[in-house]
Amino acid sequence: MMKVPVIIICLFTLFSCQSKLSPETVNKIKEQESFWQIRTNLIIENKNATQYPVKKDTSISHEKRSNYIYIHSADCQFEVYINDVLLTNFKGEMARKGGVTGGHITNFLLLTSGTNEIKVRMYPPYGEKVFKIGAAVGLVFQHFRDGNFKTTVYDEKMRGKDGIILDHFDKQWVSDKGEYGTSSWVEAHYEPKTPLPLKGLPIYEWSSTFEAQVPYDLVGWHNSVNLEKEQEDENKNIKAELIAEYKKVYEIIKNRDVQGYLKLVKEREELLEKTMYYTEKDRKEKVKMAEELLNDSDYEIEPLFEETFQLEYQGYGKLATLIHKADGEGIIRMRNKKNPDENIYLDFLFQRKEKGGKLTVI
Repeated sequence: MMKVPVIIICLFTLFSCQSKLSPETVNKIKEQESFWQIRTNLIIENKNATQYPVKKDTSISHEKRSNYIYIHSADCQFEVYINDVLLTNFKGEMARKGGVTGGHITNFLLLTSGTNEIKVRMYPPYGEKVFKIGAAVGLVFQHFRDGNFKTTVYDEKMRGKDGIILDHFDKQWVSDKGEYGTSSWVEAHYEPKTPLPLKGLPIYEWSSTFEAQVPYDLVGWHNSVNLEKEQEDENKNIKAELIAEYKKVYEIIKNRDVQGYLKLVKEREELLEKTMYYTEKDRKEKVKMAEELLNDSDYEIEPLFEETFQLEYQGYGKLATLIHKADGEGIIRMRNKKNPDENIYLDFLFQRKEKGGKLTVI
């Protein structure tokens, strides 16, 4: 989404002997060095002792509820995390100008009903060092039932259909409310809000909590070992462990081993089936997509270079992954031989289910 190398040393250099890291990539990594340092410092400074979700009993056991966050942005890069796991991001070359808009289902990151955390990290447009006036991220919280968008309900505690607007302005637009001609009617107007101190900063993080209900109660990674603490308290080399696992992933994909890939992501897919209400048709379609990707001869897997790897913890330290220092995307990359600019980045999150166990994909 390999033939065994003749030269054994290739295994120890993580296949980088197949080709050299391009000067373009080297330059991008150098350009991003300060970004990663600033980002790392911010994460350390804003680390919160409270872990989410805070579970509450569900009362919708028979309702197939889909929780969504509608996101729109302008003049910035950003990442959105739910319970400290990445939901979506908008970064890199495509974020030099303008913004993005779209809805994102959050069920697979909630796992149970209760109080959840949302965290937004905002960065200046790609290539810029600091924010300018105009940077903004908007978040609209909503849910609907049984796949029917006509049943949409907005979260009034998160400012309803107007949502939360993260920008430097001290006012926010509020839409018409109530029924016209009755005492409930409120005409659209601006309301005061606290502006974010974005202008001139190289990075900004905002977080809040919100309530959400789902008709299931799943474990997922919630009871997994805290990998970050293992590294800090026991001097475990989590990055080295991850690299070893990524070698296995690399071989599976390079060998176009569909069954090996399906086994690799089995637990992740089972979690998605339950939280996204997959039908048998959906399950078959997912398998078909994996088969088509791995068997597509137009795509070839790119070599891995350890010097490009950035260790990233999520899920309050219980999940770990490797991302590329040049652009923050996954390190497993498939390039279209007919169109080198068309790339597919495959992301994997790893957990350790129990003390002493191996890292596995979740």
